[in-house]
Amino acid sequence: MGRIVVIGAGIAGLCTAVYAQSCGYQIEIVEQHNTAGGLATSWRRGDYTFETCLHWLVGSNPYGTMHAQWQEVFDIDKLTFVYPEEFVRLEDEKGESLGIYANVDRLEAELLQRAPQDAVEIRRLTSAIRRFAKFPIPDPSEPWPRRARALLRVLPDLPLLRKWSRLSIQEYGKRFTASCCEISSGTAKWGGSPRSPWSSPSLG
Repeated sequence: MGRIVVIGAGIAGLCTAVYAQSCGYQIEIVEQHNTAGGLATSWRRGDYTFETCLHWLVGSNPYGTMHAQWQEVFDIDKLTFVYPEEFVRLEDEKGESLGIYANVDRLEAELLQRAPQDAVEIRRLTSAIRRFAKFPIPDPSEPWPRRARALLRVLPDLPLLRKWSRLSIQEYGKRFTASCCEISSGTAKWGGSPRSPWSSPSLG
């Protein structure tokens, strides 16, 4: 069997090396840093820890599809995951803040309490979150018949997925009237609102 040189010992490079080695290739990994992990690393300087690592991981759920794929490359079950109730808190220069909760029911209740005038759009957003939370991640390693069946299961969701993926934050932010919702959708730079300093390129 041949030999493969992998450039970079980040997550992608390490996974590539694991799968290539399992197929019988001789592997050499080239990394410019003295520690493997790429962006999934942190370092200390004095009393401070600089955390550039990922703050969330798709596949932490033992019953999810991605969990089994992570088990193929490392012992994910030895990790301890932290599931904070508040995924992120957004605050503007005036001290106004909005909690974005991981639980979609609590998120919906918080948004409706803060912006009842945007109830229709809030419920549309949380409905999409609930629907996409059940969206299966395709496994390209599965046999074609199984992939075909998986594709058939997601066909009803594809039009909605296409609709959301083509919607920019700038366009989406204009659907809300309350400032707290503008904070949560990041419309200051993309939508032109002076009340929110956060931005993101798209919802997809």
